[in-house]
Amino acid sequence: RCHDHKFDPISQKEFYSLAAFFQNIDEAGLYSFFTSSAPTPAMWVPDAAHREKYNAAVALVQIEEEKLAALRNDRRAAFAAWLERTPLDLRMQGPLAHFSFDARDAISPQPPKPAEEKGAAPPAPVDPAPPAEEIAAATLEKTPGAARFANSLKPDDYATTPRENETVPGRIGSAVKLTGDHPVTTKLGNFHRHDPFSISLWIHTPDVKERAVILHRSRAWTDAGSRGYELLLEDGRLKWSLIHFWPGDALSIRTIAPAPIGEWVHVIVTNDGSSRASGLRIYVNGRPAATDVIRDQLTKDITGGGGDFITLGERFRDRGFKGGLVDELRVFDRALTSFEAAGATGVKPDLADREGLFQFYLDHHDEPYRAQLAALRSARAAQTKLADAAKDIMVMRELPEPRPAFVLKRGDYSQRTTRVTADTPAALPPFPPDQPRNRLGLARWLTDPRHPLLARVTVNRFWQALFGRGLVATAEDFGSQGGRPTHPELLDWLAGEFVRLRWDVKALLKTIVLSQTYRQRSFAGAPLMADDPHNTWLARGPRHRLPAEMIRDHALAVSGLLVERLGGPPVHTYDLPESFKPAPAGKGDQLYRRSLYTFWRRNGPAPVLESFDVPNRVVCVARRDSTNTPLHALVLLNGTQFVEAARVLAEQLHRESGGQRAQLVAGAFHRLAGRPPDESELRILSRLYDEQLAWYRRHPEDADCYLRIGDRERDASLPAPEVAAATTLANTLMNHDAFVVKR
Repeated sequence: RCHDHKFDPISQKEFYSLAAFFQNIDEAGLYSFFTSSAPTPAMWVPDAAHREKYNAAVALVQIEEEKLAALRNDRRAAFAAWLERTPLDLRMQGPLAHFSFDARDAISPQPPKPAEEKGAAPPAPVDPAPPAEEIAAATLEKTPGAARFANSLKPDDYATTPRENETVPGRIGSAVKLTGDHPVTTKLGNFHRHDPFSISLWIHTPDVKERAVILHRSRAWTDAGSRGYELLLEDGRLKWSLIHFWPGDALSIRTIAPAPIGEWVHVIVTNDGSSRASGLRIYVNGRPAATDVIRDQLTKDITGGGGDFITLGERFRDRGFKGGLVDELRVFDRALTSFEAAGATGVKPDLADREGLFQFYLDHHDEPYRAQLAALRSARAAQTKLADAAKDIMVMRELPEPRPAFVLKRGDYSQRTTRVTADTPAALPPFPPDQPRNRLGLARWLTDPRHPLLARVTVNRFWQALFGRGLVATAEDFGSQGGRPTHPELLDWLAGEFVRLRWDVKALLKTIVLSQTYRQRSFAGAPLMADDPHNTWLARGPRHRLPAEMIRDHALAVSGLLVERLGGPPVHTYDLPESFKPAPAGKGDQLYRRSLYTFWRRNGPAPVLESFDVPNRVVCVARRDSTNTPLHALVLLNGTQFVEAARVLAEQLHRESGGQRAQLVAGAFHRLAGRPPDESELRILSRLYDEQLAWYRRHPEDADCYLRIGDRERDASLPAPEVAAATTLANTLMNHDAFVVKR
């Protein structure tokens, strides 16, 4: 909303106050392109058997955690004995990977060796490290194409980066200076949520970043709900997150103190595999950083969705670490202890940190503890597998505290002005003082019997569905720019009746369809059509084309193919392979469910429905346009769904008529047009049937091919030419306006 309008009863401030009711939802507002997960907030809907298995897995994890906690206390005596040894055994498992980013490690991609060269003498030894001044002078522009940085522990798992990123003097040797638009990509890091792991690196931040991606193993929240893990800078503070679908299914912590600017900072982030925010740690310069918990609900795994390897400095559709430097990246397959973190900066380990040293001992030297830790990890993996298999559906959930809402100058989200609270427009009834100012309170305000809008808007939509046009023609706009009611007293009476009936939709529809107005003939003479082409006076009954879904369902119903079972998952129809984003066609009963159950991508409805003016769901549409194009005839004549329905109906008609032409033709017309044919119609249709029968008797192979259309098996006991001719007859009648137009 840009500004106030002179004659608009709703001001700009009231617009944003009303909008504040809807911005307090705990969601990202986008679905995932690269995963099949329901956007959060979501609710699990497993069947009873799956829930029982999952609950058992949760119980087993709890048992294993209790065993580990008890064993941890029991091993303190063994730890004390270990401390008495001289010298102290500080051996530890090394990292999975180490990238120094020194210029001497930047290697050009080499073409594969010819087969005859395999097994040749090993290459000459690598030269010793060049002098420091030579390292500082090296840049990736000198490396042809994309550069490779060696993993000193596993050379095949090298990192790559475009030459736009350059090497500069680093904390140790060289570092990579990032553009923010070009990543450093590794070949490892696809950890599960139950996997303990740690990532260590030096960073140099040039300025306070509102948002910057330091590293991640994920796609952006706009593509896959940020599935994976990420280390960000938000308002200058470090944020470490594990995510299944942001924001509702994630763990996230953020440092209280901002990261230092203009100096090298050592950062370690860890995950202990517990799927709790308490299991995440951020260490800054070897010390645990004080953090706030941002999110603490992770129910499913963090793998999948693409972006399967650790990437530094950039993420598609996100803000990169522009101008930032990174150095000495290390990846561990365990959660580093505070004792190890203190020593990771090059400082001698602090032996006075007894709790950190105790955890170090347990992780590296206590075999009973390590065995129990492995058992716990296995139990957590089993729980994760069952959690990922559980179905979930989208729901709504309010945030504990409302988000701040503001009037936006000229509608620009970056130009906040006056702060507002959730409220309703002054032109409408006041908000009840005893109701919460959230969506529940708004719903109760809307459904108050004294409210002037809800009942009127709703009955107008029902009237539109029955008559093809609402008492207010602009069903989507009851405001100053909308149409005026043609019969305001009738609209008011219907609204009052709807409230009196306690919002009973069936009772309201019964009231309308039993009225004399609805039961009038739809036929009108030329003078009335000239004076009232849109039936504004309600001087005749409704006449309008059926909605797309009803046309398809009508064909299935008259043929007996319609599956009337209620509920169930979405189904794939014949035409989905041709949709905006193709999907495979279904089989069996899936093909004959009501159109309500058709699988539908938001901006790609089923092509058959789209041909009959079904809108996409990018925006809400309260009133559909109705067009008349050749596509309608093409779909009805050639669409697999309609040809198959015509063939199944033809088989029924042939059996019922005993092959008698007159009875078959009359029966087809009555089924598809809803009335008996007159003599002229019967004569024309009989001639069509005879012509088609003669053709298919001369071309039996064409009849066989025609009758094989569709998934439903044909009745092989019936003569193919007769059934094919009857199929053409039924298919032709599906193009009659009596089939697609409601009268």
